Parts: sequence; C-alpha cells; structure tokens
Amino acid sequence: MYSKTGTILDAICEKKVEEIALITESQFKLWKDKAESMQASSAVKFSLAIIQKKPGIIAEIKKASPSEGVIRGDMDVTGIARSYMQNGASAISVVTDKQFFQGDINWIVEIKKTVSLPVIRKDFVIDEKQVYESKAAGADAMLLIAAILDESKLRGLYTLCYELGMESLVEVHTLEELEKALRIGAEIIGINNRNLKSFGVDNSTFSSIASHIPDDKIIVAESGIHSREDLLYMKNTNADAVLIGTHFMRAADPGKALAELIAGIQ
Repeated sequence: MYSKTGTILDAICEKKVEEIALITESQFKLWKDKAESMQASSAVKFSLAIIQKKPGIIAEIKKASPSEGVIRGDMDVTGIARSYMQNGASAISVVTDKQFFQGDINWIVEIKKTVSLPVIRKDFVIDEKQVYESKAAGADAMLLIAAILDESKLRGLYTLCYELGMESLVEVHTLEELEKALRIGAEIIGINNRNLKSFGVDNSTFSSIASHIPDDKIIVAESGIHSREDLLYMKNTNADAVLIGTHFMRAADPGKALAELIAGIQ
C-alpha cells in the first residue's frame, strides 16, 4: 500500500495500514456518500488563497511530532484557527495523525465551522478511503507525500482528490521525488527541508529543488522556518507560500507570533 523509505515514515505508514484495515464498509460508505454529495458545494480554493500574498502563510495546527515530542498541550484548535485568520494566514494546515502527532480529523470539522480560510489536511495518505474521509470532514485540500507512494498510486490519489473538488499539495524531499510529482501533473509542490533519516533541517534543500520547478507551478516551503530571516530566505528563493507549524505552536499566542513574523514582509 506504500513505498518504504527506510525512515520514520515506514513505521507511520505501517500504522496507517492497520488503521485502514479497521475501517468498516458502512463507515466508508458514509464518507463516500457525504463526499460525493459535497462535490457540487463550493470549496474554498486553496491554491488561489496561498498566492494572494508573497509569501502566503499556511499556518499549521499540530500538537506533537516524532522529532519534537509534545509541542503544545493546550489545543484550543478553533481559537488558534480564528487567531491565525485574524493575523494574516492565507490557509490553515491541520495535522490529523493520531498515533505519532496526537492529531484528530474532527479538528477540521470544527475549524471549518469557525473560519473562512481554506483548510488542508496534513496526514499520511496511502489509500482512497482517506481521501473520501478528508472530503467528508470538509477539507479543501490534502497532503500527498511523494516518498511513500509509487507513481501509479500517487497519480490515482491525486486524481481522486481533484475529482472530489479538493486540491493537493504534493510534498517532495529530493529531485527524484520532484520528477515524480511533475510527471503526474502536480500543480502545488511542497519542498520539505527536513531530512527524514536524521530529522535535521537544511533550508538550502528548498533552493536546490525549487530551481528545477517550472514557473507555472505553485511552490511551498515546508519545515525549518522559525525567524524572519528564514521567511525572507524562502521568499527570495522563489517560495510562493510557506507552511509553518512548530514556531507558531510553541508561542504563547500563535496568531500574534504569525503577525510578528510577517510584519513588513508580505
């Protein structure tokens, strides 16, 4: 169901396989029926939202991670989402993995009732059932990780995502993964600066990969953005948008941290 990488992603994906096996046919039918009934509804356009400012800020809601442990104990997700919107976010990313990130897909349901910004589900998607689940929860877009999907599976999930009226951010870590993303026609490409083997972050990863992406694509920088210097570096090396999670979630007031970071830059 997934491609092995020799990194933490293997353990995460193994857990996903277990979780998917527990999804009943009746539950899947509920998601599918709801997702298909929602197709005609107007989703908030993620791609348009994140290019209105340079760079657009995809502000993330994330409780924990394998590399950081618990990042924020107090998870007033709707309050944080509202503060993000009030302080200049272009979109909101929600990390929904339970086992490794202590997330919850129901956060998307609650956030969509609270803000008008597009919401992207950030998880480890390896099966079509997760795509229907994302749409049923109200996600406007979803993350697909090129490293864990062979080209055929990536293309299939990407196509289904758009058929259901969502968009997809296709995440790459290497030039080989970028080539795969380009072959399936990915429109929004995320470059993750984190080394999945060491968990170290090298912002030069972004510039080295971004230079190979055609001008008609939307480029998103992920991981390692903690300061105005980091943000300016990404902006100056062609990032249309940046996804920032840990920096904001560690702050006493995530929305205020966002406002301070982008002041005078966008």
